[in-house]
Amino acid sequence: MGSLQLERDDWPWLVSLLLIGCLALGGFALYAYHFTAGQEGGRFCFHVKSHVNEVPGEITRELTHEVHPHTVGVPLDDAWIHFQFARNLARGDGLSFNPGHPTSGSTAPLWTVLLAALYIVVDVANGPIAGQFLSATCFLAAVGVTYALGKRLTGKRWMAWLAGAIVATNGRMVWAGLSGLETCLFATLALLAISAHLSDRAARRYRLRTAALFGLAALSRPEGYLLFALAMADSVVQAFRSVDLRSSQCGGKRSPSLWRRLPLLPASLFAVIVLPYLIFSWRTSGHLLPNTYHAKVIVDFRPDLAFLSLTSRYLILDNPLLLPFYVLGVGMLFRRATLQHGYGLRSPGGRSGSLLSLWSVGLPLVYAFLHAVLYQHGRYLIPLIPCNAVIGVVGLLEARRLAALRGYRWRGSEKKLVVLLCLLFVMATAWRLPTMARLYAWNVDNINNMHVNIGHWVAEHTPPDAILALNDIGAIAYISERPVLDLAGLVTPEVVPLLRAPDWESRLADFIIEQDVQYVIIFPNWFPDLAARRDLLEPVYQVTLERNTICGGQTMVVYRVHWRE
Repeated sequence: MGSLQLERDDWPWLVSLLLIGCLALGGFALYAYHFTAGQEGGRFCFHVKSHVNEVPGEITRELTHEVHPHTVGVPLDDAWIHFQFARNLARGDGLSFNPGHPTSGSTAPLWTVLLAALYIVVDVANGPIAGQFLSATCFLAAVGVTYALGKRLTGKRWMAWLAGAIVATNGRMVWAGLSGLETCLFATLALLAISAHLSDRAARRYRLRTAALFGLAALSRPEGYLLFALAMADSVVQAFRSVDLRSSQCGGKRSPSLWRRLPLLPASLFAVIVLPYLIFSWRTSGHLLPNTYHAKVIVDFRPDLAFLSLTSRYLILDNPLLLPFYVLGVGMLFRRATLQHGYGLRSPGGRSGSLLSLWSVGLPLVYAFLHAVLYQHGRYLIPLIPCNAVIGVVGLLEARRLAALRGYRWRGSEKKLVVLLCLLFVMATAWRLPTMARLYAWNVDNINNMHVNIGHWVAEHTPPDAILALNDIGAIAYISERPVLDLAGLVTPEVVPLLRAPDWESRLADFIIEQDVQYVIIFPNWFPDLAARRDLLEPVYQVTLERNTICGGQTMVVYRVHWRE
């Protein structure tokens, strides 16, 4: 990208960062492997209650399954949802979860397309491996782009390297790099778009490829729409401030020169890129945004303070030493934007990074008003980690400048100071890697032992055309290849209004009967009244995790629907 110009001297720094990123991914996975191997003699055990109903009466027997944990897996069931969409697309079934039934359940259509392209090349049976390869590649790309943006905003290679190293050794970011999710793709595209925006801002122009980057980011996560809105707001403010209003006004109207400065054509290109999926979503669900937004989001003008509190906690855990410099960096980037020279070519390297600060602060605030749930290691805010790292090193540079102005100077050599700072700040991030590796191991084990296990059970014990009603639709649907109804509403939007009714469980039971569902697979703690309906549901199989670290409940039960008997 022209906005991320690298010189020959940058490559040793960049190559070393990519090596650190590869070591972090490999060491993280290896650590997780050995941690898993060391648990209970190298195996995880879990109890399965199998109810055998082929004979009169109910016979219950306790089974203990010993499962070797060294199998390929992903740490979240949502990754399997992407695998299902991608497999159907690769097979020619379009954007569908149930083949032949289009739905806008994918929040990341670009990720779906990339996975589908990879599936065409490799065996679809290796879906998790393909997904993890793609997410790991995007993780390394995010590290590289962080370096380039850090250099742009600080003008110093060692600080750019520090920002990249903080990202490469962040445990949550590495978790995302091995998750098979679109998180790192969105983080990379967001950084590329922000960098291109800063370049255009300094040059007083707006290129079409910048708008294209924002469009691709929006297709990789819905939050990309917010990022583009912030970029357009920043551009409009710049356009107004850069025009001499006294000479631009003529007869009470602004000079056409103002309108020429507004990025109308790039905004049109962004619309062209995102409109096809918005139209598809409207036609399949009646809403512009994916089903997930309407199933999970509740708009409230009172912000969720617990969400903001947890956001602050993750900021501290990610790097406690960097936090004060992050706060300083946010203010510094805003200050640069308000200075007159921050709006023209005189800004050194286009270092006015107001959009970076807007994005880092604005996304958590918007989520708080949407009352989103910050679970699963705060994964919805993981794409901000590279932005926060860059902002942090900008603040560090400013703190060093302020210290020098007050007469505080390092008496040793410059190289020793650089090495010391890099070691301190990288270690302040990397200390969480072992903890996150353990959590990653447990997460993968939980998903394999519960969702993957039940998916295989369903494939072996139910008719191929049996309709399943699920509250976690990923691995079970992917492995069993059975048609499903989504009781959370992600791919079955008709369920969402039912979930918001006062008697929602009763309505869900009626919906299950209407749709001729044969098996219901749920967490009983999510649907206590429905799970207690013995006139409707008969438990036939269940999995209980000994230690649950990522699933929505400790026990998942398979029920056979027997209302017609």
